Amino acid sequence: MHLHTLTILLVTSAVAFALLGPVPAMLERARWPSREPRAALILWQAIGLAGGVAVLAAAMSLALAPLHPSPLIAAGAFAGNLFAGDPTGGLGVAHFVLFLFALAMSARLAGVLPMTIWRTWQARHRHRDLVGLVSRPWPASRPGHGHVLDHPVAAVYCLPGRAVRGAPRVVFTTGALAQLDDTELSAVLAHEHAHLTERHDLVAMPFLAWVTAFPWFPGVRRARVSVAMLLELVADDRAATTADPAALASALARIGGSAGAATPDGALAITGAGVLLRVRRLLDPPPRSPRWRATAYLMAATLVMLPPSVMLPVW
Repeated sequence: MHLHTLTILLVTSAVAFALLGPVPAMLERARWPSREPRAALILWQAIGLAGGVAVLAAAMSLALAPLHPSPLIAAGAFAGNLFAGDPTGGLGVAHFVLFLFALAMSARLAGVLPMTIWRTWQARHRHRDLVGLVSRPWPASRPGHGHVLDHPVAAVYCLPGRAVRGAPRVVFTTGALAQLDDTELSAVLAHEHAHLTERHDLVAMPFLAWVTAFPWFPGVRRARVSVAMLLELVADDRAATTADPAALASALARIGGSAGAATPDGALAITGAGVLLRVRRLLDPPPRSPRWRATAYLMAATLVMLPPSVMLPVW
């Protein structure tokens, strides 16, 4: 095996192994993400992207190794052989099977993402229509955004959307309205509007697709759980700039343990993740960490660039 091919294989395999196993485990246990949730979100996105690219790059580089040390040049040679009439593209049986495996993984990931987006949008659209039929407007919110459902279980959630697919909505149950005072309701509304304004549903979508496509990777499962938590922290932080943090913490404590409350598919709920941690964080905000923020951005940029850079052609 050519030295360049071996280098690519070792680097991409090491990156893939690290990003699908130990790195997500360490990041999940780390304490700094609660201090810099936005930076941690960027890092999780980089881990997911770089991990997927590294897995595919390792498989492709090994499969196409007989054609050229550089996977990019080898891919061109493979395509040329196919057009010339060679059904295996100039590869032996073992390498061709490995190539098909890498191609199948790519197709699975590429297919699951739009399918997940479509199913989520459809579920959200159906629930939005149902809310429109059985709910009534809540005048304390923005016009057309707030809706009340008659249900004894305390629950608050938002349904993201645009004018094309339906306006975004914040849904309160009568159980929640009965438990929260006006200040707490304003804080909860600010939290849900933070989700809607920043389109956190779009941030969470790729992680839902990845866990659907590759549920056997522990790092993928950890990423989905951690990202859900970080999105709640980001929404808490934004809400705390316009509402009383203590009121938001009080609201979380009141409705966070409501039995029977379930978030509909495609929605984002006020009690989505880590209620106890979020209450403590709102009452006693941790100090920001510019050092960890800069480190996270640097690590994210490095991870995204590493797999493609090692695959650059050598002559």
